[in-house]
Amino acid sequence: MTKVAVVKSDSYDTQIVEQAITELLAHLGGMSKYIQPGARVLVKPNMLEGVDEGKCVTTHP
Repeated sequence: MTKVAVVKSDSYDTQIVEQAITELLAHLGGMSKYIQPGARVLVKPNMLEGVDEGKCVTTHP
């Protein structure tokens, strides 16, 4: 079974995004479950932006 985790971040502030990513990885068993020390990792967050009072959602450019 594939696990999916979603965490909402109310800001693009670096500290808030870092906290959200840490929380997200905790839901999946922690970073060390997937990544070995010294490994290179690219994290591609899917940043969304609500438009028209939440009726439409667009991917942040």
